[in-house]
Order: sequence, then structure tokens, then C-alpha cells
Amino acid sequence: MTHEQKVRRWISPGKIGVEIGAFTRPVPGITPFYVDCFTEFGFESVKADYYGHACLLPFRDNSLDYVVSSHVLEHVANPVSALKEWYRVLRPGGLIYMVVPDRRFTWDRPRALTPVEHMLEDFNRGTTASDATHIDDFARGIDWSGFSPATPPADVPAKQEEMARGMHQAVARGEQVNIHFHVFEPSNVLALVEALRTSPQAPFRWRVVDQAERFPDGFANGFLVIIQVNKRLCDHIEGFWHYLITRSEKKHPLRADALPFTEFQRTCQGIGGVK
Repeated sequence: MTHEQKVRRWISPGKIGVEIGAFTRPVPGITPFYVDCFTEFGFESVKADYYGHACLLPFRDNSLDYVVSSHVLEHVANPVSALKEWYRVLRPGGLIYMVVPDRRFTWDRPRALTPVEHMLEDFNRGTTASDATHIDDFARGIDWSGFSPATPPADVPAKQEEMARGMHQAVARGEQVNIHFHVFEPSNVLALVEALRTSPQAPFRWRVVDQAERFPDGFANGFLVIIQVNKRLCDHIEGFWHYLITRSEKKHPLRADALPFTEFQRTCQGIGGVK
């Protein structure tokens, strides 16, 4: 299956949405707002219209038809916080369209699958990317032959220690780290969606409407999960109001404090850049 096939089925032309962290490979077939929290990644410029990240999007409540992310969730230290934010900005009936790397087909394969309980605990603790909890598991757990093929096997232990030490020092300075915080397969993502659906504290009114493994064709190290949200009556009313205004004001879903990405870039240049 391809993105084009799935998008054609689930996201109608004219729908208003966002893609988070598109980088250089935006999902084809949609014309969303693009948001990112990095000016570049791996020394390549990212594709973005506004500043935003997975846990803090620059959109009004109940204002979007879809949220798209591809190979983003693993970079989020607090996946539940991200999903809560995506749920917040979606109108009733809106879709979360996310592609997540499957550890079995990436250099995360030696790492243990992240339990749902761990992700819920990260949410309860308010874990951020300035937290050292996941550093050692990442630096010492990944398959270095896939992560850094040019590194001779004899040098890997030293490289692991160097990476871990550098990240711990960054966190001690109050900085964020960008790693694969958690490790996924369809089983734990679907279990997390179900756990949040039935949570007595804050139930997410949603359901999985489609999924595909080894997705998409040509880059098949991930899996697709599409979730449709439903909400309370007041959210339906607010969502319809936003829909009516957005028909004539395409930027209406953006909050008043939404930061254009060009301004974010200028700010970063003024403080030495962000990568």
C-alpha cells in the first residue's frame, strides 16, 4: 500500500490539517499546514510553515480535520502528551494518520518493546526531551551496524559511552536530546490507543479505523495506524463553528500566537542555531 492510496481513501480534498515533522519526505496527496521544532535535521533544512512540535501545536481546539505524522512518535519523550495534543486540535470525526517505525525492521530491533505502562508513567511524570531516563537504553541498545555502519565493531563500545556521556551532559545543562525515546510495534501502539480510550481519568473518544504493516511501499520499515476521534456535544458545536469560518479564512485554525517558521529561524540564527 502507498500513502496516495490511503490518503485518497481517508482525507478528502479541501480538508484542513497539519503534518508534524515532515522534514524532506512530506506525506503526498495532502496540502496541510507544516510544523516543526527544528530548523534543520541531519544538516538538511526541514519543511515547515509554523513553529510547533508534537506536544504543542499552534492550533485552536477542535479546528482541524486531520493530524499527520510519519516517523515522529519515536522522537517524542512523552507519546501520551503528544496524542492528547493531536486529539485536542481535531474536530469530532477528525483523523490521526500516523506512521511509526517498527523496531523489527530498524536499528532499534535489539531494544525491548516499550510497555504501555511506561508511556503512561512518562505522561504522569510530565517527561520531556530534557529527561535522561531513555538515554542509556538508546545509546547502548541500538544496533550500531545499522545506526552507524562506518563504525568498526571494535570501536562501538567507546562510541556508545561517548554518546551516552554527551547526552547526559546536555540534559544536565537543561538541554533537550533528540533520540528514539521509545520502541514500537503495532501491538504496543494499538494497546496504548485502547488504554487511553478506556482510561477513567481522561478517556479519549476515538477508534482505530485502519492500519497497515510494512508501510508504505518503498519505505516499508514502519506501520500505519489511522484513528478517528469523536467528542462531546460542545466539541461538535465548536468544531462546526470553526469549520464555517475556515471556509472563508483558511488560516483561522491557527492560534493568534502561532509563530511563522521564518521568524523562528531568525530567532535561532540570533542564538547560534538549533539542530
